[in-house]
Amino acid sequence: MSALLGTTVIQAVQSFYLAKRSSQYFSDLPENDDRVGQAIENINNRLMRMAVLDIAALNDRGLASNDPKNTRVASLPTAHRRMKRHLTDANASAAELDQLGKLQTDINCDHYMPLMYVRHLRNKWAGHPSLDRRFDAWASADKTLSVAAVEAALTRLVNNTHDTALFVSSAPALQEFRQPPAVANPDGSWPMTVDLSNVTVWADHMRDSADKEVRALRAQITGETKLERSAHTEAYRGKQY
Repeated sequence: MSALLGTTVIQAVQSFYLAKRSSQYFSDLPENDDRVGQAIENINNRLMRMAVLDIAALNDRGLASNDPKNTRVASLPTAHRRMKRHLTDANASAAELDQLGKLQTDINCDHYMPLMYVRHLRNKWAGHPSLDRRFDAWASADKTLSVAAVEAALTRLVNNTHDTALFVSSAPALQEFRQPPAVANPDGSWPMTVDLSNVTVWADHMRDSADKEVRALRAQITGETKLERSAHTEAYRGKQY
């Protein structure tokens, strides 16, 4: 389970908050500033585009519906379909199958606008553009980007990952999906892995980390001296959404 989703979840969270914080902390730089502003604007646009693609990947159904056993798509739908196969083979109770069904419904793009919005942007930006301008303009996605909608989609997916990890730990037929105990490497070191039952804690950590990283970058760009950069890091808060 952690091998399938751990990296995907953390990457999506880190990617989004780097993009969001960068847009906030550099919001006062004019785009026509040839020295920094224009470059930062391009970087911010690319960061947000990659964030949307990373979030969409976490909910990517890929080939899971056709080949759930062998598909290599690291996403929640893939994990859920594999779980369903194991539960069915083990003659699991109707209650367990119903609980899994709720987890699947919880991230169904057709049921929740933020997830649908992210899927729409992914289709526009990842090589699947529509030629229908009425479709492209849905939710004004051809003119603006709703950071709040993207963040709402990410929050739902992170929470679903947490709930999925708890479900795995409670279902006897899914114990092979649980994270195995760490084993020491030949050199005596111990591998560090993400326990998905703590994924919300990791998400908070990555959000705070992104905030500090972008604040430090802003300070380096705007301060002439070390003292000025330090003061700027502490004082600057940027535009809030």
